[in-house]
Amino acid sequence: MTPMEIHNKIDRNNEIIREFISPNVFTLNNAVSELLKENKELQKQCPHCFKDGYCEYCYKGEEE
Repeated sequence: MTPMEIHNKIDRNNEIIREFISPNVFTLNNAVSELLKENKELQKQCPHCFKDGYCEYCYKGEEE
C-alpha cells in the first residue's frame, strides 16, 4: 500500500470507530477491536513521515 492508501484506510477505520463509541460510555465491541487491530497492522507497513512527533500518514507517535 502507498502511504496515502494507508492514511485513507486508517481515516475510514477511525470514522467507523467514532460511530460505534460515545463519550463517557464504555463500549465493548468486536468490530472496534478488529478495526484497531487493522490500524496497528497498517502502521507497521507505513514508511512514516514524522511531523511534530506524529506520522503524517498513520498517526503513529514518534518513538524515542
